[in-house]
Amino acid sequence: MAHDTVVATPSPGDSPALRDEIARSWERSRSSGLRPDDSLERFSVSDVDRRSRLLAAAEPVLDRMESMLARTRYCVLLSDRDARLVDLRFGSHQVRDAVTATGTVLGRPFSEQTSGTNSIATVHELRVPVSVRGDEHYIEAMKGFSCHGHPLIHPVTRRIEGVLDITYLVDEDNPLLRPLLAQSASDIQSRLLEETRSSEQLLFAAFQRSNASRRGAPVIALADEILLENSSASALVGSDDHAALRAQIEGSSLRAGVIESMTLRAGRAVRIRWERPPAGAGVVLEIDPLDAPTVIDTANRPPTARTAAVIGEPGTGRSTALSEWAARFDADTDRFDAAELAVDDAHAWMTRVSTRLRDGDAVVLVENVHLLPDLQACALREAIASATARVGLSSNPVDAAGPEHRRLVSGCRDRTELVPLRLRRHEIPSIARSMLARHGLDLHFSPAAITALVHHDWPGNLADLADEISDVVTRRSAGAITDTDLLRPGRATPTDCTRNPLDTALHDAISNELRRHGGNKRATADHLGISRTTLYKRMRELHIPG
Repeated sequence: MAHDTVVATPSPGDSPALRDEIARSWERSRSSGLRPDDSLERFSVSDVDRRSRLLAAAEPVLDRMESMLARTRYCVLLSDRDARLVDLRFGSHQVRDAVTATGTVLGRPFSEQTSGTNSIATVHELRVPVSVRGDEHYIEAMKGFSCHGHPLIHPVTRRIEGVLDITYLVDEDNPLLRPLLAQSASDIQSRLLEETRSSEQLLFAAFQRSNASRRGAPVIALADEILLENSSASALVGSDDHAALRAQIEGSSLRAGVIESMTLRAGRAVRIRWERPPAGAGVVLEIDPLDAPTVIDTANRPPTARTAAVIGEPGTGRSTALSEWAARFDADTDRFDAAELAVDDAHAWMTRVSTRLRDGDAVVLVENVHLLPDLQACALREAIASATARVGLSSNPVDAAGPEHRRLVSGCRDRTELVPLRLRRHEIPSIARSMLARHGLDLHFSPAAITALVHHDWPGNLADLADEISDVVTRRSAGAITDTDLLRPGRATPTDCTRNPLDTALHDAISNELRRHGGNKRATADHLGISRTTLYKRMRELHIPG
């Protein structure tokens, strides 16, 4: 048979010749940059949704298999459609300890790019049953095991929903394992069909009730393989809007919720109320277009407060917001930055600021006031109290600042707090599209790219997102931007649990100081008592963005 064909191994050394399907898997693993001595713990672990349709269908079958394999040195592993481990069942403590010692834990990605050749990753790649024996594993840490894997193909969509696997120590093979695995996989697939039919019926009934009560107003129902929408919804909502909605709602543990404002691809702002059907999969969304907001002419808006503060994390647009406030006044604007104190004389800097504050026709902007030493923060507050100029300040969130900084910011009459991007994910699609449009290219985001953008935390906020868009347009000038074109959302970084205690402490210390100093590397290095070269090196080693 073709799968028993023996070919030369694609790796150098004294390894034995490999079966064709294994040799090709080794080549794919090596081409992805994976090395045989790599650890699974290089790749982050994510949370497992225990409410998923796959787990609901598989759980009774897994319970039965666990009972059959009790007190043996076998284990059963289940991965989802993304090749991520979502359930593990062990016949004994010995096999549990041996398997988990390799980094095989819940939530771990098990594609060939992350774990090499094995009967989850390779089955997921080929969509056919595969057995991998001992030395056929690509990763050295797995060579003490053998395993059989069987794909779980949805009976309706024909899409792979996951992989069912039996793993055991190399000397524990049993010819009965493969038929047991095949029968169990078939049982899960049958239950998937039942779950799909039941969920579809519940979701369709909920969609019909909502559509009838709203008399044609936009209504959508979304599930894994289902999209239902009435005519008014189809005219309003695009395919990448569907992806954005899925990305925002699927991670919520709530049964219902409201997105107060979201801008769709067509530029229309809407309010969305969503609810999951009781005991069913999917979600029903009721969409209400918002009236066009009143346009305020800020250029002719009469000036109000003479002092203002813009507060937010680095990258949230503090400088832009401060400039917009200053533009309301027909006056010369002077801008100072507290980060300059890292290289400037504090007394001379404070003298320059105080001089401009006494000019009644000026607007004085002082950025990053959270970087001011307590003495200068106190002096600036006193100077502002007697200033004749209009004054605008920008600062990191004040909950992490000292008392002098809090008094300085709270003394401003007009205060604006900018929300970090990770807390307003519903705005990410419209912001990203707006940033992309500024480049003037014939480009648009695919639904998968929108999903990736919404899921990413964007530690650098708007600046981080803008850098991502700029990077993308240097590599693609037309067509659809896919999730594989994105750099930051797809970048794998180790989780805290894979760091040793010392690295975790260093990571937290550097991250906290970077936030406290508004991302200023020189000030951060000086405060930590290290050179900037050392700071950059440790940031790279600890995967700290910036």
